[in-house]
Amino acid sequence: MRAHPEVIQREVLENYVKDFPEIYKDMIRHCDLSKLIWVPLMFRYLWGIIFDNLRKGNITVVGNAMHPMTPDLGHDGCAALEDAVVLGRHIGNSLIKNGGLVLMAIAQDLDGYVQERKWRVTWLAIGSYLSGWIQQGGSNWWKKILRDVFYKFLIPKTRSVTDYDCGKLPIFPSSSQLDSKKIE
Repeated sequence: MRAHPEVIQREVLENYVKDFPEIYKDMIRHCDLSKLIWVPLMFRYLWGIIFDNLRKGNITVVGNAMHPMTPDLGHDGCAALEDAVVLGRHIGNSLIKNGGLVLMAIAQDLDGYVQERKWRVTWLAIGSYLSGWIQQGGSNWWKKILRDVFYKFLIPKTRSVTDYDCGKLPIFPSSSQLDSKKIE
């Protein structure tokens, strides 16, 4: 919805927060209109994460490029940091094992990174999408029941993803042991 800030403000007040407490409406009424924009959340099917090749040569994707998700679990930034640690671990271990940067090994390291991250981020994105769908489900009696079931049984399972261990980053040997200029 590309519109002037005043139109966005009116649309939000009349259609999206009409049943919210007055304190939230006041916040919207008194916001800085020069900073108010409307950016819709876009859903991207997860088939790309599961079935596509997320690496081409010595290039891969990380963070939202790999696994965009709605903000409903509040875990997307954490997943991007996990990506960085896992990718760093794979490449770091390769540098240590090979005594330096070996380009052919990097492709294998990226494959290892992709395989390690693929299913975790797929389930995070699914959990986030379902959480948002449930929260915005409306007030039908069956949606209320579904929401109750979701929050009692599924959310605790979804929250268990926060206990993920990315592994430890490797400790590099001294520069005399690792020839940083070696590139094959």
